[in-house]
Amino acid sequence: MKRVRVWLAALCCLLLVGCTTRLIYYWLDWVVAWQLDDYFSLSSSQSKALDRELRGFMVWHRSSEIPRYAKELRQLGKAVASPMSQDQVSQALSQLEEDIDRVIGNALPRAVRLAQLLNDDQLSRFIRERREKLEDKQVAFRLKSRAAMEREFADKMNERLVYWLGSVEPAQQPLVARWVSWQYELYGPWLDYQHQWWNEFASVVRLKGTPDFAVRLGALLTSGDGLMGGRYTGYSQQSRERTVQWLSDLSQSLTLAQRAHLYGLFKGFADDFAVMARTSEH
Repeated sequence: MKRVRVWLAALCCLLLVGCTTRLIYYWLDWVVAWQLDDYFSLSSSQSKALDRELRGFMVWHRSSEIPRYAKELRQLGKAVASPMSQDQVSQALSQLEEDIDRVIGNALPRAVRLAQLLNDDQLSRFIRERREKLEDKQVAFRLKSRAAMEREFADKMNERLVYWLGSVEPAQQPLVARWVSWQYELYGPWLDYQHQWWNEFASVVRLKGTPDFAVRLGALLTSGDGLMGGRYTGYSQQSRERTVQWLSDLSQSLTLAQRAHLYGLFKGFADDFAVMARTSEH
């Protein structure tokens, strides 16, 4: 689904932490294999197939994508040194979306091939566990007050901003409050969307072994927000527009110290990727 792009972007932000970038990246295939085995309890033959697909993906990614990331991060580091307009932020976000689209394009056929190897029990257990976790979130959303949830969202956002900017100035708290309000507003529809998505996934799984399986699964993973006649597509576009506006406003508000901190992070990431790019050439 299109929101896979958001998940991947968030994963990148979580993984790319200073000097640990290269270390985590070099272990990423092992981490993915461990996580998938935890989800599905893979057999020996399934694990070997997963290893083959992951090795192929990582070889492609190291040679094709890593050099691109180093270049893009250096450009972004220069851009954040000055206030960024909404057009500049949108262009940077579009570039990230293009990067993620290429990753999805390479990973998707591999995911479909691996899904074909899973048996009905493995898939049923996976779907059941995901639905149970989603139900827990839905119950928590119904029971918690808006004020309590917004405090949680605010704490998380402030923590992220401290990492990226080094500090959060009092004058930036209204920006945090605006983001938190948007998050709460869209959280309910996001939970509804997740419910619909897993229902559709369960329907697609029943097609495993038929020619329609790969087509339907690929469509669900790349354009899943078109479910229910495209009801959720508007939320995706609205979320992007708000993100562009918010990031531009945040950029306008940065102090010199915050800009220097953010530049240093991007430069460090770019340097790490440049080293990895040179390593992949040998």
